[in-house]
Amino acid sequence: MSIFTKKTEPEPSRPAADVVPAATPSSSGSKSYGIAEAIHLMRTLPVDQNPDLVVRVVRATLASLNVHLPDIIEDATRKQKTISDRIAAVHTQVADLEKQLEAHRKEIASLETEMKETSGVKERLQMAEKAGTTPPPFTHDKHTTPPPLASFTKPAGAKGENGTSAAEEATPPKS
Repeated sequence: MSIFTKKTEPEPSRPAADVVPAATPSSSGSKSYGIAEAIHLMRTLPVDQNPDLVVRVVRATLASLNVHLPDIIEDATRKQKTISDRIAAVHTQVADLEKQLEAHRKEIASLETEMKETSGVKERLQMAEKAGTTPPPFTHDKHTTPPPLASFTKPAGAKGENGTSAAEEATPPKS
């Protein structure tokens, strides 16, 4: 076989992943090749094997299609801003949900305390019922007022134990 003879075997076709999608203008006339398409393209290329070569080929291919790298970089910056804003919004939602979760936990703790108190009182009442005795009345006040103290002074005009008035008892005896 000679060097200059025509090959009879067909040349293997390139995989579709190596072909760069063409930039097609949209109806408004703006370029439709942006960061999303660049990401899709880079995912399909073997960047790990020879990254410098892949970047040079991609840059040359995009330039031949009249796609400018600064336009894609600008689109990437806009996408980063959008993603950052969304991350902040989700963090805010998570913080709000954590506040709601904490409020629900406090409510559960309060209800568990109320359940424990209710169960304790119920058990005491059931024991009293079985014993046949009437439990003392349940007072709801924690601070009950004690009964008034007896007066230490005698009312005016009242006679003491020896028949004298309060004023006479307070006067010292005459010598």
